[in-house]
Amino acid sequence: MPAGPRPCKREEEPESAPELNEVRVGHSGNVLTSTAGDRVVLYHRRSGHALVLNPTGSWIWTLLVEPTSVTGLVAELRRRHPAVPLDQAERDVTALLDDLRTRGVVETQP
Repeated sequence: MPAGPRPCKREEEPESAPELNEVRVGHSGNVLTSTAGDRVVLYHRRSGHALVLNPTGSWIWTLLVEPTSVTGLVAELRRRHPAVPLDQAERDVTALLDDLRTRGVVETQP
């Protein structure tokens, strides 16, 4: 009698790629920062572009003075806003960091 279906072999992820949540994110050295009320204004030295963060983005920016993990940022956001579901907090933090990384105002460290 033939055996049942055999499971497909799962491809392993490269060991050199750290989990997104383990990556630490911090300010880039190419950024000047000022405040306008409850908002942080970022000036990219090389491009000359400015970016105004909303109040929550501004608060997260202050947490990035020391490189911080995505997991740590999500935990801090949920402590500050406990009604925010975990998956929403993860999406929001990741979206902000992706935008900041694209604009060159944060750097990642494994």
